[in-house]
Amino acid sequence: METYELVLFVHVLAAIVWIGGAMAIQALAIMTMGRGDAVAISRFSGDAEKIGMRIFLPASLVVVLAGGWLVYDGPWTTDTTWISISLGLYVLSFLTGAGFLGPESGRISKLTAQHGPEHPDVQRRIRRVLLVSRIELVWLVAIVALMVLKPA
Repeated sequence: METYELVLFVHVLAAIVWIGGAMAIQALAIMTMGRGDAVAISRFSGDAEKIGMRIFLPASLVVVLAGGWLVYDGPWTTDTTWISISLGLYVLSFLTGAGFLGPESGRISKLTAQHGPEHPDVQRRIRRVLLVSRIELVWLVAIVALMVLKPA
């Protein structure tokens, strides 16, 4: 096995963890929201935020670092359209997480501590975070499509 294949394996594995985990979180979110239990929804929201910071964020960094290595070491160039679009979507995803999802999760935690999980503003903010994270998941699936299909 050559270094390129090892880095490709790490890249794909990290992408599976990141995107597969995000899909699983969305499935659990739909199930949890469907139950209508405000306490369970709030607990789920906090758990999802912890998973995002401890699993998805590191996995996303591994994906982009290994991807950079693959471009450097492989037959790819950074002016390839599918790579440029993928990097743009990655940056959009990263900025969404760092600029909205992470900070908003912190605000939800504080609001929950002040007013309780049943408070309408807590529930509204949780729904908004889940909506934004679903949109972000569409971007991630688009990156996977670009990586696999490599359109010109």
